[in-house]
Amino acid sequence: MDLRQVATTTFVLLQATWSVEKSYHLVEQLGPSHVIVHSYNLQDAYYLFSAQEALALLERALNVPSVDEAFRLEERMTTPALAGDVDAESAPDQCIVLEEGHLLGFFDASVPPRPIVLRRGEGEDLSKGFELEVRSLVADFPKEVHLQETFSLLVFLSASPMPEADPTKAFALPVGAAVDIVVWPKRGVILEGPRDGTLVVSSEEETLPLQFKLRGVALGPGQLEMWAFHQGQPLAKLLLTIMILKAPATISAQSDRQEQSLEPVSLYQPDLQVFIVEQPEGTVTLWLTAFDPALGLNLKEFGPIHLKVPPRQYFQELFEDIERLPLGNDRERAAAEQHLASKGVHLFQALFPADLQRLLWSLQKRIKVVEVQSVEPWIPWELCKLCWKEDKLAEEGPFLCEAFAMTRWIPGIAKKPRLRLKNMAVVVPADSKLSYAPRELDYLLSLADNNRQVKRVPATFLELRKALAAGTYDGWHFSGHGSFRAFDPNRSRIKLENGETLIPEDLSGVVSNLGLATPFVFLNACQVGRSAMSLTDIGGWASAFLRAGAGAFVGAYWSIYDKSSFDFAQELYAHLLTNMPIGEAVQKTRAAIRKSAGEKPAGDPTRLAYTVFADPLAMVRK
Repeated sequence: MDLRQVATTTFVLLQATWSVEKSYHLVEQLGPSHVIVHSYNLQDAYYLFSAQEALALLERALNVPSVDEAFRLEERMTTPALAGDVDAESAPDQCIVLEEGHLLGFFDASVPPRPIVLRRGEGEDLSKGFELEVRSLVADFPKEVHLQETFSLLVFLSASPMPEADPTKAFALPVGAAVDIVVWPKRGVILEGPRDGTLVVSSEEETLPLQFKLRGVALGPGQLEMWAFHQGQPLAKLLLTIMILKAPATISAQSDRQEQSLEPVSLYQPDLQVFIVEQPEGTVTLWLTAFDPALGLNLKEFGPIHLKVPPRQYFQELFEDIERLPLGNDRERAAAEQHLASKGVHLFQALFPADLQRLLWSLQKRIKVVEVQSVEPWIPWELCKLCWKEDKLAEEGPFLCEAFAMTRWIPGIAKKPRLRLKNMAVVVPADSKLSYAPRELDYLLSLADNNRQVKRVPATFLELRKALAAGTYDGWHFSGHGSFRAFDPNRSRIKLENGETLIPEDLSGVVSNLGLATPFVFLNACQVGRSAMSLTDIGGWASAFLRAGAGAFVGAYWSIYDKSSFDFAQELYAHLLTNMPIGEAVQKTRAAIRKSAGEKPAGDPTRLAYTVFADPLAMVRK
């Protein structure tokens, strides 16, 4: 059993720089079992306390300025921070558990572990007309190998017992279903042979294994990722670590086995699924799967695309260029529209190989719904603009997000096919000085009816965290100011009242209970839709909310205009509340905002600013 299976999330996270009074009230209100203090100086450090001990220390130090001083952290030993795949038996009695850099929880040997609950589907009846088999993905590989030694990775599907609780929601695949396996080396190992293969679900206890050949090429811990897909939908991800030793070191004959239950699969699939991987050497590869078998796309590989400049810096400057576009008169708006078109065409031609450009151009009238699942956090794929040259004549089409009902998702997180919006929370700071914020608040409150409650939650740190932790709101709408920190996206901010702020890291621990209602989250603020790499994985607001269990996230890549963002919000909710799938709702919203310009040039880039993370076919169900 590894640490991720016994990690406990009943904690409240405090930052070492916070005031003692604020921290005391937060712990007192949320009632956690433990408190984790995060100190971030030259490197991350974590300290674990019981809630009783933390409250006592805070209460005795209400006159000191910060948590750091109240807990006298400089005199304390840090709590060890370990990866989630570490064997729990070998872990210390107390430790912090991290999952690819994200704070997953804590392990305390004196605290009984929480029950292990396999993630299941969201009430879709997948069993009609099928004989279903519950399966999990298993990888078998050596723990240690010699440098330059070739070794085998065996991958198979294993039968898992049907959970007794709520068996109607247990996820399974029908017998005969194909599961595609793809292996990507990350560091220290290379493939010797094919990187992909296919397993077929059978009624046997275990399928015959696929064998992948790899070789260790660098001393130390080697890593590789393994993904399972069904018709282009990611089902599971395993991150495998193999220790590579210098010969003639003695090698343990012990092998390692990792297992993960497969994620839910929806019977309703987008027309085109694009899975994007960034390799360590600065290349991007795209894998396309089409619902229509006549298109012949099932994890078809395109690329690699070699990124010549750091994407963090490139897209930071691109967004700043868009923010600086003048829109004072018709001439400036016309010029802005042309600048946006040029940037979109350049991205399309730079990021898509010629054969993929031709394919997407030809699919404009054949497909409607596109989902992008991207392991890289940098590239705004929505802003790529279709373009093709035929008989020496170049022709431009729409931006991808206008051509298709297009959404994004982060692979490895289970998608949510159902949105509700029956109990919504609205957060609008009273001191934002945005002239349209009060109108936006009034509009959201007007959505309340006999079947829907809409409540204004105070835009203060303590009240907001308490409301998030309650896990009762299935819709969260924020209207105000935001900012992005490219070099530490988990410290990007949304501004609350009286100078208080909220950052993505604040959504951990008991606050992650916000995901119990699988909420639709719309942060209508500047720059909150951007993502970047944190210490080890994708960081930012979208990642934080989705990992906490949100069903959808909407945010802007760049600074947006007050009135245009209000118009976008009104239009989007109007479509969503007619049971329109979210991908189509956003596409129609962009078109409506552009059409509202009438005879004038559209110019205002706000309609293109929003990125949407969701199952594109998810809709608000009554």
